[in-house]
Amino acid sequence: MKKRMGWMPASVLAVLMTISLTSCISVNLFPTEKGLQETVLSGMGARDKLLLVPINGFIGDQTSRGLPFLGGRDDTVTRIRATLRKAAEDPRVRGIVLLIDSAGGSVTASDRVYHLVREFKQKSGIPVMAMIGDMGASGAYYVSVAADEVWTHPTSVVGSIGVVIFNVGVTGLMKKIGVEDRTLSSGAEKEMGSPLKPMTDKDRSLFQGLISDLYTQFFDIVSRNRQIAPDILKPLADGRIFTARQALKNHLVDRIGYRDDLIRHLKRLMHVKEFEVIRYREPFLAATGIFGSESPADSPMASAGRLAGMLTKSGPTMLYLWDPGFSGSIK
Repeated sequence: MKKRMGWMPASVLAVLMTISLTSCISVNLFPTEKGLQETVLSGMGARDKLLLVPINGFIGDQTSRGLPFLGGRDDTVTRIRATLRKAAEDPRVRGIVLLIDSAGGSVTASDRVYHLVREFKQKSGIPVMAMIGDMGASGAYYVSVAADEVWTHPTSVVGSIGVVIFNVGVTGLMKKIGVEDRTLSSGAEKEMGSPLKPMTDKDRSLFQGLISDLYTQFFDIVSRNRQIAPDILKPLADGRIFTARQALKNHLVDRIGYRDDLIRHLKRLMHVKEFEVIRYREPFLAATGIFGSESPADSPMASAGRLAGMLTKSGPTMLYLWDPGFSGSIK
């Protein structure tokens, strides 16, 4: 028994050393467009290509917190930028379908992906369609409205137009364990949102101002792209989610169908007899199969890492995200 216990300190030390090392190492899992490999899914040999672009899981950027390989490098923005640049360089790519299955993500990352899609459309003239899978909520819906048309599966969940600031407080816990906060700052609101300080009414009011501004941006993006009058959109934009039929009825999406229906629609629209349907993959991940068919940003490990990152951040996290688990957040 004593011999076994002797291994415990060494095991704990090894784990701590591994965590320490990973915090110092940055691995580029998302190469530039030159490093992406094309995979043909169907229609091999057809002249015109249709590119499928998955946008799954949490929509983040290089500033996301957490351990590498556990969501700390969930760089959706870089991945989408590289994908669209490679597509723009291939004259055979005639259309793009965004395969969206996400509850959203950070405010900035969602907005950056939206603008990447808009910019690609404007420069290339190539049609971009969005196909929502299980979910296209909040930041994912924000991204989808950049497309020329938004399609959903019959069972999709859509919407959640709104902002949430995820924030926790640990003052009660600190008092119980005898820890004292001795932070010094230059102004009364410099530590606004710190988990080490109680949230005051003024803090809450200032945060509500931030939320209102970011909400207005989200609201305007949807109103303009979906051509929905503000007075009609307003009662729909309170954070709620919709079924596919409800979303179609309220003009939040264009059509309900399946991927094959969308591809046939694009063929008719573009007078194309057959598409070579393709995807781009990262060669390292494709070769190793570490994350299966998912990118590291979309894996279950990544979700756990992002949650850990959010919980350990020193300040609030502003999100275009639908997640009922954030019940203690500011909305």
